Amino acid sequence: MRRILLLTVLSAFAALSVSCGAVRPAKEAAVEKNDIENAGARKFLEEVNYTDTSYTVSFARDYKHDYGANDRPLPVKVSWQGKPASRIILSTSPRFSDTFEVQCSESPAEIYNLIPDVTYYYRVLGTDGKTVKRGSVMPVGPLRMINGVTANMRDLGGWKADGGHIAYGKLYRGARLSSRMPESGKEIFLNQLGISVDLDLRGIKDSEADAGPVIEGAEYLKLPVEKNLGRGTGNTEELYQQAIRSIIGWLGEGRAVYFHCAGGADRTGTLAFLIEALLGVSENDMSKDYELTTFDGMNTRLRNFRATEQETHILYETVTRLRNFGYPEVSDIHELAVRWATTRHSDKVAPLTMEEIGLLRKYLIVED
Repeated sequence: MRRILLLTVLSAFAALSVSCGAVRPAKEAAVEKNDIENAGARKFLEEVNYTDTSYTVSFARDYKHDYGANDRPLPVKVSWQGKPASRIILSTSPRFSDTFEVQCSESPAEIYNLIPDVTYYYRVLGTDGKTVKRGSVMPVGPLRMINGVTANMRDLGGWKADGGHIAYGKLYRGARLSSRMPESGKEIFLNQLGISVDLDLRGIKDSEADAGPVIEGAEYLKLPVEKNLGRGTGNTEELYQQAIRSIIGWLGEGRAVYFHCAGGADRTGTLAFLIEALLGVSENDMSKDYELTTFDGMNTRLRNFRATEQETHILYETVTRLRNFGYPEVSDIHELAVRWATTRHSDKVAPLTMEEIGLLRKYLIVED
């Protein structure tokens, strides 16, 4: 996971004064760093290493006991003294050329869903519209968990990939979107996160047959896959190829995508695993990303979970399926994923091309 903390020097350019419309110099000040990683997730990322272990072995025997089973991020906190405030204006530019705002009243205000290692400049405005405080803050933490939309939701960004890391704000994964979602959740989804596509992997189960779009204003596509590559039946593999091809197309249009199943665990985790493998994320990190699903408290199974005596863990079955495309001659998970992606699995969906895989990498990998 990307752990580079960027030291940012505040710009000496003038900042606009909201109180009177005049221009006045911004004061030099240290960037306030806020850790947004909850202790359980950080402990898991630092302690667990799946480099030389079987996919049927789990280090997390009891998530709730060992790590808190908590998928919630910590907020960035902005404090001020004196009178109550009404809102905070934030921007990634010291000139405040592009801004967004959050409502607030008492100090400290809690702000969620900011991007790690990015400097945000802010102005706290009082109820009279005058500036109470100005400063800058940087969220710090390897994971970008999302608060306020649905359970188990996180940005796929930050993981180290070939030549860099996965970009933040492009792909999000998580659990189903509820029809009872409050308007605040829809606001975060559409406007704060800028997501315009809902890719739904549900539909095989009878209970999911009527599952449909929830957020008006987001394009909706249902691709009803069944769990994974190894256990899935019917057109599972071609649907995963179709999902990746669709994501490439949306990314090429500059759109952010949310993909999910019911709990955001196995079907969602399999798609994330395949994408990360094509991007060159290490097996260790891909395994961690898969197992972090359990931190939402709903998905309590371990890596060695078996629904029946005949089954093994879904991630193990997925990897075993990939091994069929080269093992033992080829054992590198990234090359195996490419072989799987470029293999025709049906007459209905053409395999991915190396050009398409190149585009996926172009759209998602940011050079370090």
